[in-house]
Amino acid sequence: MKRREFTLGLAGLALGGGAAYAAVPPDIKATLNLFRPATDADISEVNHAIARFKTRFPNVEIKVQYYPTTSWAEYINQLMNAISSGESPDVLNIATEGVATLVGRNLLYDLSEILTSDAQAKELLADVEPNLLNALRYNGKLDLLPTEWNTAVVWYNTDMFAEAGLPPPGANWTWDDLLATAQKLTKRDASGNVTQFGYFIPGGQFALTSWFQTNDTDRLTPDGRKSNVRDPKYRESLMFLHDLIYKYRVSPTFALNDTGYAAFAARQTAMITGLHPLARVLRDSKFTAADVQVVPYRKKQVNICGVMGLAMTRQTKNPALAWEFMKVLMDKEIEDEIANNVRSIPARRSAAELPVWTAFPQHWSLFYGAAAKAKPLTAPPNFAQVEQIMMRNIEAYLTGNRDIDATIDGLDKELSQAMTRVKW
Repeated sequence: MKRREFTLGLAGLALGGGAAYAAVPPDIKATLNLFRPATDADISEVNHAIARFKTRFPNVEIKVQYYPTTSWAEYINQLMNAISSGESPDVLNIATEGVATLVGRNLLYDLSEILTSDAQAKELLADVEPNLLNALRYNGKLDLLPTEWNTAVVWYNTDMFAEAGLPPPGANWTWDDLLATAQKLTKRDASGNVTQFGYFIPGGQFALTSWFQTNDTDRLTPDGRKSNVRDPKYRESLMFLHDLIYKYRVSPTFALNDTGYAAFAARQTAMITGLHPLARVLRDSKFTAADVQVVPYRKKQVNICGVMGLAMTRQTKNPALAWEFMKVLMDKEIEDEIANNVRSIPARRSAAELPVWTAFPQHWSLFYGAAAKAKPLTAPPNFAQVEQIMMRNIEAYLTGNRDIDATIDGLDKELSQAMTRVKW
């Protein structure tokens, strides 16, 4: 369907009648395909949304292809495989990490006219912090709408702090403050073996990136087009993390993809850099001796953010129907369910203020409170490749299998080659 036909097809729906085409008839027979993450909470939320949708369109079949998000690089690759194989979904979920990959290839419908005319779209955006939309824009285009998001904070064990006679970390704490605190919280037995670590280094790119951003650097230049790992501040950041493990021995050996949640819940470490989903892990294990603080900084305070977006593809044969389904997948009911599941931060401010969501941790407001100033993770069109390069090289260094010079050289060579092949 051409863009003009698509716009007209939505007009009656968006403006309440009187336009060239009527709204989608309730007895329409069609199939819509959805591609999205595959946690238990995701599946439950989607099942409830489908049930609500089918009360209006009982003859529409919804087929869902779930894929686990062990890493966004793997998820993006699987999504691109589905699209290129001719089995493109009608509607999909993708996070900040994959926006440039999809929008840069012109794979998504432009939602700009819908956002200015559809009442439900306006209602959603009125309930969302505007800055979160920046994490879903690419070259000024907004082809996705937010459903949930995350930012990194430091989770800390309040009992361990109290036992060590330490006050809670302050809102302006620095890397040196974290190191000093971690040293006081690390415990060793008579043989010198660590029985409790002060801090756990995150094994995923998102939380790990907060260490670089707070030192005013990153793996790529600010425009996301070139390698930036030869920046002395990037090197300094890696060396500081290395020292936490090998010089000061306040952190366990780096483990790729290990969030540290299990170690924190098992009281094996006093602090980790983590996301809001840890709240659910702790709640389910009845562990309440925890609170959060902003990540410490070296050069400047930064809140990273990654936003989950919902979009329809240009290949959908039923764009007006797909838009109806999208609205159910981001309505107040599903946002409240995200809040009740106590995992990611709901995109809607109202959902992030529900009692179930604000009950834990004490400083819950640091999560949605970061939305207004959060900086999106830099994610170029070849994000999956960049993540794999970065994490493979950092893993080699932080596990003691490569020195810093070889790590920087390898990172820079691989990233530089990868970025020269990107079609912008």
